[in-house]
Amino acid sequence: MDSETDRLSALLDNSLSSRILSKISYRDVVRCSLLSKRWRFLWKEMPILVFRWQDFEKQKDDEICTIICNALFHHDVLHSFLLKIALDDPKTADLNNWIRLAAEKQVRSIELNISYRDPKTGKRIDNSSMVDLGDSVFSCENLTSLTLQYINLPKVPTDFGIFEFLKTFNFIKNLSVDDTTLEEFIGVCPNLENLEIRSCMGLKNLYIDAPTLMYLSLGNLSPEISLQMDCPLLTEVNLMDCGKYQGIRLLQGISSKESVTVISLQNYSRGKAVNLELPSITVLNGFPELEELIIHGQCFQEMISDEIPVPELTLPKLEMVDAHIGPDNGVQTVTFLGLLLRSSPVNVTRVFLWERCPTIMRKKLQNLKKEFSKSRVSIATRGWSMEWKEHCPLCSRYRH
Repeated sequence: MDSETDRLSALLDNSLSSRILSKISYRDVVRCSLLSKRWRFLWKEMPILVFRWQDFEKQKDDEICTIICNALFHHDVLHSFLLKIALDDPKTADLNNWIRLAAEKQVRSIELNISYRDPKTGKRIDNSSMVDLGDSVFSCENLTSLTLQYINLPKVPTDFGIFEFLKTFNFIKNLSVDDTTLEEFIGVCPNLENLEIRSCMGLKNLYIDAPTLMYLSLGNLSPEISLQMDCPLLTEVNLMDCGKYQGIRLLQGISSKESVTVISLQNYSRGKAVNLELPSITVLNGFPELEELIIHGQCFQEMISDEIPVPELTLPKLEMVDAHIGPDNGVQTVTFLGLLLRSSPVNVTRVFLWERCPTIMRKKLQNLKKEFSKSRVSIATRGWSMEWKEHCPLCSRYRH
């Protein structure tokens, strides 16, 4: 091919080739080496290495492990290592070997999601067994982001120092982790800014000491969990699938409420207040700097109880409310929104209404809209579809 018309080779003169190859599977990246002479060894220079289980449905465990090892060994530079695979019998030794190879390449971001698969079909299956990470992760001195899913968190070695550059830690779907192990790991991350803990049922009495933490996301934890925090810079809290007043209890466990400006509450579990002297909505009074509130699901019923008088709210900084109302939400929803509008200088209240919401709910919302200026209340009606998800700030913002 003439050099003047070899447009594929010309892509190497800018970052376009890297952007293209980072969007496809590793196998296809290697195949692209046949497209151009200058692309022959491009796969070794890709800063992002991605393996997904769909690429190995028909291959045996030994073959998959060999491919991953060879790719890591021959890679020149590695900024991000993403491993989402399913194996018949995942082994800790293989995982530790991959992490050590990645550490030698000065890896900065690691995402591990290793699960079991059906040996006959190659499809992923739900299994409570977890893969042990081992001590290999502590050799990643340049790590800035770590995501572990279906992975057992190792104990911090006594001779280990700190993860100096680690700013993001996501720990998802682990049934056996205990409070001490997680607390010790967070303790060696002095510059942690973003923390997500989701689907970790083994946690009971969690204490989070993170002086630089700014974003916290918790979800689907044990119903009996209690939380204590010392995070003076915390600005955004996202609580997902925290049923039966768990979200309210978690908010109460935040000691540095004065710094929080954004709260997101999602709850689809139905529950009724038990032994409450005041409505749960009073917990919001503890966040004087709150500027944005996103609320979804059954949280409206948890915030206000018909049996308890509604107190006054004091939210002087609240400017935006995103309310996502489903067909199961009762009249407490309108009461809650009205209370927020009357107690704060809310400039924008966006109400996302399901198509199947009852007529009485629609009428009450329209009356609320008439009571306040149109600029303060907007109502959008959409069904639960891809269109809804694209327009829904909560779904697009916290999509996983």
